[in-house]
Amino acid sequence: MTQPIIQMTLTRDELYLLEDLIPIWTEHADGFVFMLDNCTDGTYEFLMDNREKYNIQSVLQTGLDEDEFRQEHTVRETLFKEARKFSGKITCLDTDEYFDGVWDKKFLHGVLDGNPDICVFTNWLQYVDKDNVRVDGPWDNAMQDRLCNYTGDVAFKEKQRHAEHMPREGLKTDQVKPPNLFISHLQWLDKPTVALKQYYWKVTDYVNNLKSGCDIANVTDYDESVNDFKWETAKIPIPLKVSPEIYKKVNLEETYKYKEVKRLIKEYNVPNLGDWGMNIHE
Repeated sequence: MTQPIIQMTLTRDELYLLEDLIPIWTEHADGFVFMLDNCTDGTYEFLMDNREKYNIQSVLQTGLDEDEFRQEHTVRETLFKEARKFSGKITCLDTDEYFDGVWDKKFLHGVLDGNPDICVFTNWLQYVDKDNVRVDGPWDNAMQDRLCNYTGDVAFKEKQRHAEHMPREGLKTDQVKPPNLFISHLQWLDKPTVALKQYYWKVTDYVNNLKSGCDIANVTDYDESVNDFKWETAKIPIPLKVSPEIYKKVNLEETYKYKEVKRLIKEYNVPNLGDWGMNIHE
């Protein structure tokens, strides 16, 4: 009997996304393993209440307090090892992503069964509305590796922030292109939300480097990602599966990213790192 496809997801206070995304995720996954990082919005309760409905195998928690150092690759490795208890066929998605394309779950099973230990890259499409995606700068033909049929142990590369989602040391890689399969990424649907998210990375990178001297991304990397909101887009024939207004479900100033940015700026006297005129730093 073929092994199930297990999706692993690291999340923090994104219940408003999970409620809409989990039913979509079931189109390409048989079960789920979650890692919760200090969730306070009812995510844990929601997952436990729906454990049988969505075949949620495990709900782990980082157990880290707000100010504790987070070594992302270690957190992701713990999540991966938990997922491997249930299958070798592993996928990974963030809470603001889902798989789409003409490949259904049955076909994906066949692909993974026939290609063990090959880490598969697929396009990472950045939706800006119902049927348009970004094609400017780094988002033109951006790809991510988010699925593999593992037959043995594979270690994550050490990285404090923005660690790899799937370990691939020593594995072969391959690519799948749309319309077969791709990742739909939602973050650019709402400019205030994504500006806060990107500025959150800037501020937390700054503070982590200040506290521990760890390597961080250059602020220009985030600037290139945002591109001052001067985006080039292209129409896509496969429309978004969620409402383009999904981020309107929450008050931005009540989110943990907003509160954390404000706290860190005050506590560590963080200079204005460039918030693209969105008045986040004020």
